[in-house]
Amino acid sequence: MFNLPDEYRTDVDVMLKDFVPNDLKANDKKKIKDVIKSVRLDYQVAGEEIPSVNNEEYRCQVIQFYNIEVTNIKVANYLAAIYQELIKPLCVIHIYDAKDEVYSLAIKRLSQTDNTKIVVEQQVLTDKYMLGLPDINRDRLLAYMDYTKLKNKTDKVQAYKEWFYKAYMLIHEKSYKYTDKLLDGNNWYDSGRTARICQKYVELVASRGKLKAAVTNAERMKLNKKIKAETQELTDFLRF
Repeated sequence: MFNLPDEYRTDVDVMLKDFVPNDLKANDKKKIKDVIKSVRLDYQVAGEEIPSVNNEEYRCQVIQFYNIEVTNIKVANYLAAIYQELIKPLCVIHIYDAKDEVYSLAIKRLSQTDNTKIVVEQQVLTDKYMLGLPDINRDRLLAYMDYTKLKNKTDKVQAYKEWFYKAYMLIHEKSYKYTDKLLDGNNWYDSGRTARICQKYVELVASRGKLKAAVTNAERMKLNKKIKAETQELTDFLRF
């Protein structure tokens, strides 16, 4: 997955009984048991080649990569939402059935009130790709997810955020016509700059979503003005 080095390969089969938490509601437990066929922890980025993070916001010693085979890809969103909340480490979940596949990623941090718990700040589920058939969009995603092409390996959190936001931008690239330049640019080397770009990109996507739902001309005018400003701010970053 993502052309990860063999040193991170784990190939651990996870027993389904160990993958269904006891504190889930009975209906959720039954649904999970009915739809999941197998679970594997295929890779785990551990060690200090990419430094770990241990502070008030993050406790990140590993990044995990799961393969989950399901009976029907339609349950992917449901499973991703549940397991990104339950799996404390930053992780990539590859969910697939006999025909299709998707990838789930989520930005998580420690709870400010209980540091034994995590808070999911953002989630992304990629578009659906057909297995066994050429797919330009999947190839493009995997090219940007390639471990050897990561630009920011300052620490595990920054590396994961690069994966997350590149996936997010690919999904929403129609929101900004120069998305490819952001993806291919050198801003990724600068963690602070990357954070500002990604925050502005998320705001732009949200503004375009609100524009589609706007009812009055006044709302549309206000949102168009906001979108123009957000677009210009992103374009300013391309001068780096």
